[in-house]
Amino acid sequence: MNNVKNSEAVRINAGKDMREKLLLEDRCNFETNVTAFNLDENAISWHSILHFMINVSQSCSEMLHLCQWHGNVTDCEKIFNPTMTDEGICCNFNSVHRKYLLYNPRDWPDLNITFPYNSIDWNPETGYDENVAADSIPWRPYGAGQFYGLTLVLDADIPEYYCSSTASVGFKMLLHNPVETPKIAEFAFTVTPGEETRVIVAPRLSTASKSIISVPQRKRKCFFTSERKLRYYRTYTQRNCVLECEANFTQKICHCVQYYMPKSSNTPICEKKDDACATDARRAMELKLYDDDSGITSINVSETPSCNCYPGCFEINYNVEISQSKLVPNFNIAGNYIKKSKKYFTENMAVVHLFFVDSQFTKYVKNELFGFTEFLSSTGGLLGLFMGFSFLSLVEIVYFLLLRICYRIYKNNQIPRNTVQVHPLDQSQNVVYPFVQ
Repeated sequence: MNNVKNSEAVRINAGKDMREKLLLEDRCNFETNVTAFNLDENAISWHSILHFMINVSQSCSEMLHLCQWHGNVTDCEKIFNPTMTDEGICCNFNSVHRKYLLYNPRDWPDLNITFPYNSIDWNPETGYDENVAADSIPWRPYGAGQFYGLTLVLDADIPEYYCSSTASVGFKMLLHNPVETPKIAEFAFTVTPGEETRVIVAPRLSTASKSIISVPQRKRKCFFTSERKLRYYRTYTQRNCVLECEANFTQKICHCVQYYMPKSSNTPICEKKDDACATDARRAMELKLYDDDSGITSINVSETPSCNCYPGCFEINYNVEISQSKLVPNFNIAGNYIKKSKKYFTENMAVVHLFFVDSQFTKYVKNELFGFTEFLSSTGGLLGLFMGFSFLSLVEIVYFLLLRICYRIYKNNQIPRNTVQVHPLDQSQNVVYPFVQ
């Protein structure tokens, strides 16, 4: 959470570089009369901001004292890479390579981003190919439990705090999809120095049946990767869409973007004086996340882009359970955990264990709730309920009528006809014979 190291702040305040003093005030959100510095409008470029943040921030090598992955102690610089977020420079684990994250990503040589292990073009919809090596990034754990998880020993270095992103000291941590840019300020949880933290992870896997691709998007309220293309991100997720849409709104309304947002090479970076405008742009964006046409009084909505950020049909999110306990200096602590002294360790450092709680998880599948088969079944059921009618009843009626008619015809052919005998009338005897059956 330390935005600026104290040693760097002392050096800047003692110097005469007005540009660095302005950036220091901006980084710590101190109230400053910006015009008093009388700086040229173009004196502070994005490269200057990035270089300043690298110099004043705690580096990943300083923060990460020990890393243990799959039960083996691993060089932290090989599995963590610095990345730019809304909280400044953070250390990212198990994210895909930038060339698989963004279209035409900008090179940041100053950040020293390295990927010593093989990184693949992965996304939640396609997943892993059968021929992919087991040690390809994004990595998969070998099983559940702390041994197969990630253990970190973090150094807060509290004496070096000058200004914090919150009112406390410690770390912010966020579990996110490997193809997303983390947004720490909004969704991160905190880790306190002087404590051992266990982070139990339960992934939430959302998938969809291919049959629902024929259902209109406004009804199913999710996007397949092939349906929704983003301008900067290669893979569509709801959080990528929201961040990109916020950047579009900010650029449209304020003619600049925040330093952590995706952007083109010629897009200017917003300054301290643009904070109010950026806040208005974000509020306008939130009202347009799902093509909501509700009115916005302070901004002309017709001139702003539309977000339409429904969730992805294939997405991975993570639910976490956190438990913490105090570190005690008189305990027998592993020697590779301790830095400087036990007292320094229990006051400034945090031990974090991240691991999956189960080896298998429930997958949630989006599918048609009411298809043709369900419609046919429901129609027959309603007719049977309200009319006492079924298709079997119809067959029985037809069968009964046909059988009855056939039976009548058959009986009529089998019954002998009635006969009448009439003898010739004997005129001489005047005798009349009666009818005989």
